[in-house]
Amino acid sequence: MKTINHPKWAKVLGLMSASLIVLVVHTDVLAAEQQGPLKPKRVTSFKQLKQMLSAKTVHAHHALALRTMTAADTGGVFTAAEASGAIGHSETNVQVEGVDEGDVVKTDGQYLYRIQNGQVRIVRAYPADNMALVASLQFDTTFSPVELYLHGDQLIVVGTGWQEESGNGAVPATPGNGLAKIAIWAPSGESRTIARVYDITDRANPSMQREIAFSGDYLSSRRIGDSVYLIGRKYPRYFLNYFVDADIRSGQLKMTRDNILPHISDSAVASGEEHPLPLTDLYYFPNFVEPDYVVVAGFRLNALAEEADIKAYLGGGEITYASSKNLYLSAADYSGDTATDPSVTAPVTHLYKFALNNGGINFRMGGEVPGTVLNSFSMDEHNNYFRIATTVDQWMQTGDTGSVQTWNNLYTLDADMKIAGRLEHLAEGERIYSARFIGERSYLVTFRQTDPLFVIDLSTPEAPKVLGELKIPGFSNYLHPYDENHILGFGQDTEETDTGVVTKGMKLALFDVSDVEKPVQMHSLTIGEQGTYSPLMYDHKALLFDKTRGLLGFPISETAQKPGEDWPTEVFQGAHLYTISLADGFQKQAAISHQGDGELYDWNHYIQRLLTIGDQLYTLSETRLQANDLAEFKLTGVLDFPVAVAPDCPLAEETVSGAAIAVDCPVLIDPINQPTVNNIGE
Repeated sequence: MKTINHPKWAKVLGLMSASLIVLVVHTDVLAAEQQGPLKPKRVTSFKQLKQMLSAKTVHAHHALALRTMTAADTGGVFTAAEASGAIGHSETNVQVEGVDEGDVVKTDGQYLYRIQNGQVRIVRAYPADNMALVASLQFDTTFSPVELYLHGDQLIVVGTGWQEESGNGAVPATPGNGLAKIAIWAPSGESRTIARVYDITDRANPSMQREIAFSGDYLSSRRIGDSVYLIGRKYPRYFLNYFVDADIRSGQLKMTRDNILPHISDSAVASGEEHPLPLTDLYYFPNFVEPDYVVVAGFRLNALAEEADIKAYLGGGEITYASSKNLYLSAADYSGDTATDPSVTAPVTHLYKFALNNGGINFRMGGEVPGTVLNSFSMDEHNNYFRIATTVDQWMQTGDTGSVQTWNNLYTLDADMKIAGRLEHLAEGERIYSARFIGERSYLVTFRQTDPLFVIDLSTPEAPKVLGELKIPGFSNYLHPYDENHILGFGQDTEETDTGVVTKGMKLALFDVSDVEKPVQMHSLTIGEQGTYSPLMYDHKALLFDKTRGLLGFPISETAQKPGEDWPTEVFQGAHLYTISLADGFQKQAAISHQGDGELYDWNHYIQRLLTIGDQLYTLSETRLQANDLAEFKLTGVLDFPVAVAPDCPLAEETVSGAAIAVDCPVLIDPINQPTVNNIGE
């Protein structure tokens, strides 16, 4: 097989939806109130697996991108935390303390590790006036880096690849109705999720220690101590080719282990040879809806010779949440009707709970709740209870017409994933825009015309209740704790007009929830006009928050309404820095940009991340690493990188711990692509 990679497509994956082939599996699903915990069963034979998959009918809900790979353009930013080393530095802004999340940039207080232009670059970042590129991992076409982890002298690069099958998969469709002929490209291969571990004891000469890979699109990952956990999603190749291969539809091509089982490889086992997942590691959920696999893998960084724990489960999954002990996976199910009235349909969410223990990952229990989940912040674990907030869109068919009713729910589930407490029909007609669970409280923001902030008491898990509610214009996409009694909100301002509600600029808000029955918006600030945007609105890792310094920052593209123009236009792209305090609210301190004077706005120069090392603030774009001091935000150092595609190179063979594995191109600093260094203030 030939492997093809598309590292540049991460920016345009949203445009691919127009070319999706959509599949769905129809099955009768019991209402969430009646179905018990979902317990997986091991697949006992290949014959049983084929029978289960053959019983599934291909319809129209399950979306799959063809001939593309999911290279999530994940971002990373930081909350302030002092490291154990001599130089304090910021860390990735994670949802759960002690559970690290993958990021496009990490730092250890001296070096900075960054995914940039399809490479992983190691830069000596501190001191700021002597920054230098130390090494660059330049990958061949088998691998595209997506996220990084740092553990001591180990760098973990999580990425994706596309494994090509023979043939181009092109099958012209020839409808007999006089329409123009079109060509449909079947997926002539499959995406892969890959993790590579590098020894960076010598930062100038990283060496790969381990590679683990499995079939499927990358969903998420976590690092807890020296254990790394990966989650992917794979659709069997057999079903992917259903619409475009007449031999499959006629039954002339059979299901085989090769075309319906996930493939795995582990450099610690059998010289890294790829092979189908053994049936002993394959499970299914009774009454599963989607015939695709959730593939989970775990391994230890301090025991790289041990075989990775890799399993697969038939049943699908989309959003992950992880505590220090358990991982939860949600899977939205839109296929079922309610148990009492077939004319009323509403989605439910299947929940799968996995125990995490020293690199091992084992399914424990499943459950189900009405509605669907917005993102990982809609889920939480506290004192052995799982908490989840959902939005319900209920469709009611009456004759030839239909209507949708929307409301929001919050549930607590016990250790066996059974519903213990519920709070339903919150903010009818509105949707959840953000959620945050902090200790024994939950904060929900819903929106339709105003921004209700709900404060919910969860001290008695069996009886959650609303303590207070605040309605103000606008909405928050992300909520971040300031302290025990104050919450930060980041989102958009809104305005009611004769034609409806319109969004305006980016809104920062500081909420006082010390009186839980009467939450108050203490301070707010609106930046720019309609179209002002920050990655923080969808990616919590885009926030720099340093409580000790009273400092917060984020990347932003700001717009302004210019005279004579119909719409606001972009006037600034870079990063905003603010001081934040209970007394004074948000006070702007600096606006830092990588755009040149008079230069048209180029996304290569857009600041994506902010971090701190010592008394220095670092901002990162595709073309620059820049340092400013935190006292007056004066420029202290610049390291520029040209935009260039890393050259292809053949794979080499290297023996690591007795196992031959494929390694990357030699680590090099290409003189042609050598970045320029401007040292400031010498």
